[in-house]
Amino acid sequence: MALKSDSKIIGAGIAVLIGIIAGIIITANLHLFKKSLADGKVPLIYTTTDSQMPAQNGPSNFIALIKEDKPFVVNIRTTQKVKSGPFQMYHAPFGNQQNPFGNFFKNFFNNNMPQSSYTEESLGSGVIISKNGYIITNNHVINGATKIYVKLYNGKTFKAKVIGKDPQVDLALLKIKDGGNLPAAILGDSKKSQIGEWVLAIGNPFGLGWTVTNGIISAKGRAIGGPYEDFMQTNAAINPGNSGGPLINMKGQVIGINTAIIKGAQGIGFSIPINVVKEILPELETGKITRGWLGIEIQKITPSLKKAFNLETSRGALVSSVLPNGPAAKAGLKSGDVIIKFNGKEIREMSQLPWLVGNVKPGKSVPMEIIRSGKKETLMITVGDWKSSKNTFNQKPQKVSANKLGITVIPLTPSNMQSYGIQNVHRGVIVSKVIPGGIGQRMGIMPGDVIQAINHQAVNSINQYVDDINRAQSSKQFLFYVRRGNMKLYLAYSVQ
Repeated sequence: MALKSDSKIIGAGIAVLIGIIAGIIITANLHLFKKSLADGKVPLIYTTTDSQMPAQNGPSNFIALIKEDKPFVVNIRTTQKVKSGPFQMYHAPFGNQQNPFGNFFKNFFNNNMPQSSYTEESLGSGVIISKNGYIITNNHVINGATKIYVKLYNGKTFKAKVIGKDPQVDLALLKIKDGGNLPAAILGDSKKSQIGEWVLAIGNPFGLGWTVTNGIISAKGRAIGGPYEDFMQTNAAINPGNSGGPLINMKGQVIGINTAIIKGAQGIGFSIPINVVKEILPELETGKITRGWLGIEIQKITPSLKKAFNLETSRGALVSSVLPNGPAAKAGLKSGDVIIKFNGKEIREMSQLPWLVGNVKPGKSVPMEIIRSGKKETLMITVGDWKSSKNTFNQKPQKVSANKLGITVIPLTPSNMQSYGIQNVHRGVIVSKVIPGGIGQRMGIMPGDVIQAINHQAVNSINQYVDDINRAQSSKQFLFYVRRGNMKLYLAYSVQ
């Protein structure tokens, strides 16, 4: 009996031992599985600073997010009348190749046939932001439209009217009449969005309604060539027709309005941050956009400009041009100044300045800290009204043509210097054009030359250049001191 009892005890011990070993193996396997998560074989759960919302596991939740968010996305169709010649609406028979008949058809038909008009349609997307029918989209989606139609996810179509639009930021507010309770988007906080965060884009690319693409936030604070820019960059596929549609985070919140793409690029799209939209909405509702204005052109401080201007850092906005009689000119701002602080807020990136200026009420005086010739100064500037400004930098840049010399010159601004590859030059005017057969060409003047003196009189501005030319014409003697690349030379001409 004792032997049997011992056998039972030994058997039980063996069973316990086997259980322990099995537990160790299972635990090890679990650790291996967790390691595979860390290795990126399946997406990781990311956390958010908003403790009220549960953390979302990106791709595994796309289905739920799409079902929840599709209804507040709309398709927009616009029509507009386009005037053209009788054959303009047809495709060119030679495609992109040069027409072997030159301008024969264009000249003949345009001069002998009446113009006609036809209706052109365009497609876009939009976001319902209120249950009573307000919709946000891009201004370029509805710009010039004679009729605007909005199609909801349930198939209903409504005619929309424009409540307000802001071409500078490329936003527009529409309104439709619907007796029902419309599904409205939840607007998030784009400031909290992180690079690398999962996002969805929903829209109407190429007329394919409610197409969903996914990606991540690739970058923030992008500027791509406009006056007021602070774009979010994403690799979620955005195509023509996506404009005005939402960029959605994993909480189902709209954090951006998809706006632009780079032609020929893949995986590079841009969205207006939703915080920018929320700032502008009150004015869009009234249909009146007021925005502060300084009357300057600014540019980013590149390493070469940093060195040329002897700056300690690349932070700030470099003033390349100052509009005569504008608010900045009246405050004493000059070309070459670097604005490092505006209205008490530091300018770390050039793109920050237009937003800060635009948010100041016209007529208000604010401090502006600058760096001039290596020293900090503070100027008080009275902000102007963007709408009331008659002279803008959207017009042709300042230039002077000296007809008797056959040359055209432009100011020596940092942007012009960069365009012509000019470095370490601090006075003069740049020759932008030389007319064949003119005096300038006979003197040997070339485009890109910097005229620094005329008849031993220094040239420091366009106005001074004009005065010096007038004096030289009176004396019929022209002696130019020119900087060409790293060379300095004299060029002379006498009028017989």
